[in-house]
Amino acid sequence: MGEIMETLLVVAVVVITLAVVAQAGVLLAMYLLSRRVTGKVEVLMDDSQRLMAPLESITNNLKSVSNDLAQTGEIARAQILHIQESVIETRENIRMQLGDVRERVLDTVDEARETVMRPIRQYSALAQAIAEGIRTLFRGRQEEVKDIDIEERPAA
Repeated sequence: MGEIMETLLVVAVVVITLAVVAQAGVLLAMYLLSRRVTGKVEVLMDDSQRLMAPLESITNNLKSVSNDLAQTGEIARAQILHIQESVIETRENIRMQLGDVRERVLDTVDEARETVMRPIRQYSALAQAIAEGIRTLFRGRQEEVKDIDIEERPAA
């Protein structure tokens, strides 16, 4: 049994040694892998730092353009509101002027009608007066003729 124990002990030591060597190999591989990854990360960091300055410049330019666009939008909005107010004011002025022109035209038409109609009315009144005078004159004669007819007839 002593030999078996010794053999087991040797096997255990060999297994432990192999396990330690395997762990050392894994640790060495992990170290080398981490060095490679660290090198790549450093290259990526350098690249990203080189890109940071242009990205910051682009960001600043975009901010500037955004601010300019916002100001332009505000100016355009103010101008549109001003134009809209001008159009409304112009429309109201045109309405008022059209109303004034309409009143003047109607007043002128009324004056022209009155001017034209006054002599026509006067001539019409004069013609009616003459016609009435003639009618009255002829009626007076007809009444004289009737009076004469009545006197000349013998009484029955």
